[in-house]
Parts: sequence; C-alpha cells; structure tokens
Amino acid sequence: MKKALICLIVVAVLVTMAFTGVACSAAAATTTAAAETTAAATTAAATTAAAETTAAATTAAPAKAKVIGYYMDAADDYYKAGFQVFEALGKAQGWQIISVVGQGTAPEQLSAVQNFITQKVDAIVVVQNSPQTTSECLKLALAANIPYFGLTQTSPNEPGLVAFSSFDWVADGKLAGVSAIAHNVKKVIVIEGKLGQGAAGGQTNGFFSAYKDAGKDIGDILNNVGVVGGGKDLQAVFWGSGGWFADPAKKAMQDAITALGPNGFDGAYVENDEMMTGALQAMQEAGLDTSKYWLGASNGKEKSWDWVEKGTTTMDVNQPPTLEADILFQQVSANFDGKTFKKGIFCPLKAFDKSNMDRNSMVPWILADYMAKRTANAFIWDINDPSFIANPDYK
Repeated sequence: MKKALICLIVVAVLVTMAFTGVACSAAAATTTAAAETTAAATTAAATTAAAETTAAATTAAPAKAKVIGYYMDAADDYYKAGFQVFEALGKAQGWQIISVVGQGTAPEQLSAVQNFITQKVDAIVVVQNSPQTTSECLKLALAANIPYFGLTQTSPNEPGLVAFSSFDWVADGKLAGVSAIAHNVKKVIVIEGKLGQGAAGGQTNGFFSAYKDAGKDIGDILNNVGVVGGGKDLQAVFWGSGGWFADPAKKAMQDAITALGPNGFDGAYVENDEMMTGALQAMQEAGLDTSKYWLGASNGKEKSWDWVEKGTTTMDVNQPPTLEADILFQQVSANFDGKTFKKGIFCPLKAFDKSNMDRNSMVPWILADYMAKRTANAFIWDINDPSFIANPDYK
C-alpha cells in the first residue's frame, strides 16, 4: 500500500513537470515570435519613414529653373521670329525667358544687360545695337560671371562672349551680287538696313565684292560706301537706308525714282524683305513694272516665295532667324550641360530665283510651320551637322 502511494506521487510529479516544460516552451516560442514580429515591424516602419522622408525631400527641392535674359534691339519681325523659336524650345526645357525689346538705341541695350545682371539670370542673349555697345556689355557680364550669347549680328570676339549664332552677311550679299551680274545689272540702287550694324555693312560689302571677284570694274565703291559712283561695269546710282522697315524703305525708293527717273537704274539691292515691301509699293505707285528690273533681297520670308514665283522680284535668300535662334538655343543648352559645342556659327544660306524655287526646301519663318518641319526633320537643324560652319577665330 505504501509502495503504491509512493508510485502515484512520483507519477504526479513527473506529469506536472512535463506539463510545466511544455508551457514554458510555448511561452518562450510565443515571446520569441512576438519579439521578432515587433522587430520586423519596427524595421519596416523605419524603412517606410526613411523612404517617405527622402520622397518628401525630393519633392520639396526640385531643380531650379534656368532664367534667360533676352534682349532685342528693336521690334523687328526678324528678331521676333527668332525669339519665338528660342522661347518655345526653352520653355519645353522649363526655362524662364525674360524678354526686353529696345527701340534701336545703344543705352537701351546697356541698361537691359545691367538689369539682367541685377536679376541674377543664368544666361544673357543679345541681338546687339552695335559692336561697341556689346563690348561694354561683355565686360559687365564677365565681371558678374554670367554667360553672354550673341544672336543675328556677329559679336565682338572678346572675353565674356560664350558663343553667337548668325549668318555670314558678306556671303549673303555675294549671292545677290552673283545674281545681279547674271542679269547684267550696271546701275544699282542700294537700300541698306541699319548703318553701323554688322548685317548691313556685310551685305553691301558682299554685293560689290561679287562684282570685284568676277573681274568687273566697280571703281572704288568698296572704299566709298554711301557715295554715288563706281566703274564701267557697275555704278551705285543711289544710296538709301530703310532701317530694316517698309515705310522708310518706301520713302528711299520714292526719292530714288524721283532723282533718277524710270530709266536711271536697272536694278535695286534692297537688303531685307520688309524693306523690299516698301520699295515694291513705291515702284508700283510710280507705275513701274517691277519685273522689268533686277530686284534682289534677303530674308526669304514666306511672302518672298510668292514674289519670286510671280516674277515680282528676281531673287531672294532664305536666311531664317528661326533656324539661327534654334542653333543659339542648342549652344545655351550645351553650355548649361557642360558639353563642348561650336562657339561662333554661320548658318547655311539658300539663294533662290524662279528657276530653282522649291517651297519644300525652304526653312519657314512662321513658328508653327517651323516647329512642324523641325519635328519631321524636313531640314537640317542639328548644330553638329557640318553645314553649320564654325568660325575658327571663336574658341
């Protein structure tokens, strides 16, 4: 009996110990799992918080938009067409463009550049009033460490200038001169743009140089710009300045017709399409048949395509400011990105007359048409193409 009682007690103790061991193991497992779950949750929460902090920081600090100060010397449609392309391409990159339009005076250009510097713009673009004024502006931009870009007029090759985009105005004038020679022009009216700007002087020089290069006798015209005279193969019978606009050019042509009469000239070199508009009005109002004269211009605007096709004028040169400004945009972009690029660029020119007039080959002035043809790669617009000639003097 005693032995049986002892056995029962031993069994009870063993059962109790076994139960306690199981419970402890379960409790330990539960505690471990809970700790692991808590640690995982803490890690996940920390990771999520860190990600959210990073995302918030990224959202709160976007890249600062570039600000460009853009100055145009006058309310000229050439300058406007170029600006519209530059603005469209710049805005697509998130740039802010501050534009200022002058009234053709040097102090306005200087004042605009000073204001751009005060506003701490990221780059300055200028269609200059004169090389002398640009020299002053370059010094200011250099001192402020703001990159300075020139457009349309060939900029002075001085410290501070990063790049410029333009056309070779001498080559432009030569294309007109070659056409005038082919039409045996011997008595020419010259209506320049704005005296003192690179374009006007370059085109005039190029026109007369074409005669000289062809071995024609032009006297001392190249050294006497603005003076009536010449040689046996060409005489400059009248000089006028139209300021790149139609009304002043119309007045100049009216004065020429009054002074010379209808037989006192056989051609007129009118250096842009707006001035040609005024010259044509003067001739038509005087009862002159414009198709009887050699009439050459430059710009190659859409209306000049009609003139040439109809024989109203003889020739023109497709010299679009839209393309010129596109190239400048690419220069500014490359500068911002720290890339190498061509610094002083002459864009390609295309002379056209009735024999080779092809609208599909023309580069448009109208913004929507330009952008559509650009998107379709209907013309060459990439700065890296060899047709965009780099001036070796600009490094």
